[in-house]
Amino acid sequence: MPAILIVLIVLLAASGAEAQSSSAKYRFTTLVDSRDGLVPTRCPAINGVGTVAVLVEDTVLGFDKLITKRGARDEPVVVAHTERVANYPTFCDNGFTEITSNASINELGEVAFQGNLRRLTADAACGTPEQRDTPRQGVFLGEGGPLTTIAHTNNLPGADFISEFIVADVSVNSFGKVALAIELRGQPLFDQGLFVGSKRGTFEERFRNSTSEFDSPSSRMSLNELGQIAFQDSGIVLSNPDGTFRRIFDSSATGLAVFDPSLNIFGRVAVSGFTFGDPQVAGIFTSRGGPVTTVADNTGRYSSFGRPSLNDLGQVVFTADLDEFGPNGFPLQGVFTGPDPVKDKVLQSGDNYAGMPVSSVFTCSEALNNVGQIVMTVVSENPDTFEQRRFIVRATPR
Repeated sequence: MPAILIVLIVLLAASGAEAQSSSAKYRFTTLVDSRDGLVPTRCPAINGVGTVAVLVEDTVLGFDKLITKRGARDEPVVVAHTERVANYPTFCDNGFTEITSNASINELGEVAFQGNLRRLTADAACGTPEQRDTPRQGVFLGEGGPLTTIAHTNNLPGADFISEFIVADVSVNSFGKVALAIELRGQPLFDQGLFVGSKRGTFEERFRNSTSEFDSPSSRMSLNELGQIAFQDSGIVLSNPDGTFRRIFDSSATGLAVFDPSLNIFGRVAVSGFTFGDPQVAGIFTSRGGPVTTVADNTGRYSSFGRPSLNDLGQVVFTADLDEFGPNGFPLQGVFTGPDPVKDKVLQSGDNYAGMPVSSVFTCSEALNNVGQIVMTVVSENPDTFEQRRFIVRATPR
């Protein structure tokens, strides 16, 4: 990343930060608080200037919203929602029944997501066979105005060859390209593949199951700014825009089962995984296709691990359970950045947030940006009333 861009990101991120709480290493900013009527329901994602995208339930209006927010006092920007609206987001759609993916956000603030759609039955034009065809799904890109259709199962672009989407979660880069795992129409039946859609309405085929050695991804892929895609297939494989492939993790050769790839601009991939041997070692690992680096494992105080998030500086953040148990009888859970759960802690259960003990805290695949900011879902519980509050929190390094 150019130095001038890094400086710009640092300045913008600092200008947007509004501290709500703090630790010795991080300043915490509450971006969403369920007490205000917006309840986070899916994993948040963060971009380089600290803008966060997340799906929330609006308990006042009674429908879901995909929103973005940067400052604590900013009004949320609504990217998409699940209200019924005729011909929204495309012809013969009647709004989303459900937004089925976690948000993916790029450096421009554009958010990619997948959703299931209602059919507009009140219009005779929507009763044609191609419009009645199910499932009715789409992948979209937006930032608060009209949505751009990346792919759709009933309308163009996409309806001429897409039967359905295999993986709900998508990954977007700053060129408006989105990684898609799809089931194809036509012959052979139930063929699947890895494709890249774009906001220009074009598609790039990376491979089809029927004509390659690979199987279509069954879990989230990770797309970087260079158009490379990391996906799971007997390990982790890197798909390049020129049609070549490189195996980053080979589970058969290394005895390491790996999941949840997070890819940076230099081709390094962070994964969660475990060894096949006895004793089984679980951890967070990174590689560029050569030696495997262990970020953290369960040979110490960690016991299990969630999805990692990797930035372009090689830093990693992840969720993990500890061997110790909290007052509620459950393992202590926290967000960490390295092998030492004390020195590398961001926040964990048992800590206080908003004046209440944290009962749960976690991150997902797009939780870390290039200035080290981390977006987390935090659940705090009042020990006297058992009232729970859910927060979306941005942690900024001091």
